[in-house]
Amino acid sequence: MKLWKRALALALCLLLTACAPAESAEAPVPGGTEPSAADLPSGGEEAPPSLAEDEEPTVLTCRIVDGAEDGNLLLAELGDGLYGGTGVYRLNGKDVAVTLDGEAAEPSLLEDGMVVEVSFNGSVLESFPAQFGEVYQIAGYSIGSEKNPAGTCYDLCGLYLQVLDDLWEKDKGLNENISLAGLDLSNAPGELTESEKAALAWRFGEMHGVEVVRGTFQELKEQGYLTSEPLGDGAPEGAAFVHWEDGCLFSITPNEDHEGESYSLPTLFFNAVKWRSSLGAYGFYGCSAAWPESGTWNSYQIGSEMIS
Repeated sequence: MKLWKRALALALCLLLTACAPAESAEAPVPGGTEPSAADLPSGGEEAPPSLAEDEEPTVLTCRIVDGAEDGNLLLAELGDGLYGGTGVYRLNGKDVAVTLDGEAAEPSLLEDGMVVEVSFNGSVLESFPAQFGEVYQIAGYSIGSEKNPAGTCYDLCGLYLQVLDDLWEKDKGLNENISLAGLDLSNAPGELTESEKAALAWRFGEMHGVEVVRGTFQELKEQGYLTSEPLGDGAPEGAAFVHWEDGCLFSITPNEDHEGESYSLPTLFFNAVKWRSSLGAYGFYGCSAAWPESGTWNSYQIGSEMIS
């Protein structure tokens, strides 16, 4: 009887052991080792791209037109570039390796008006503005260096963007509810390049949510943007009321009143006008901006303001 009871107990133990859950095993790591913390990018971010040993980068020289403050750079190519001197590019510079005058630097040290060299893999997305493929480095050159000499109208694009924005805010009824803005920089003083003019036009439109078309008053009229209506009886022959129904023309032109005068610092003189019709315009006249010997403008002066 006792023997029978022992056999029954042994059978129960074997049954319970067979039904017990097996311990889970961890999946093997490929290669047989686990990655260490040093093998993983910090903060989950990807490491910046780097050149292969036998790879030669494409290097493009540009000027920062706008965006250095937040790293979203708007660039105008200098020289012939990829688009014959008319190229405009967008580049997020916050995650790209940066040097300043040959030394490693933080992206925050880049500034509007600075000359930079962008090293990339030669691939460009042909949008407007264009976008680079894989970017390896941005090399910046501070004012006074060989590639960015002093005594120039440093950040001229920044000055004109400020002037245009200030003009936009004056007598806002002239540009209220417009879908188009004309921009005439054809005679703007300071020798803007074609790429800088194109970048300025694009940025001005982006700032105010309008499409920008470049051209003089006469060119825009010939292209059909402006409407001309003959005046009634008693008006001089050929007289007409000209207006832009859904647009407003902004222009920056030289101010010749100061020719022959001498100034100790580089100084630019200009007028800035916005025009909606023969009876609707607003202008800044006798404007001036001065540059220090090695630096950038910090303000501009308006001689007089006129409205019609």
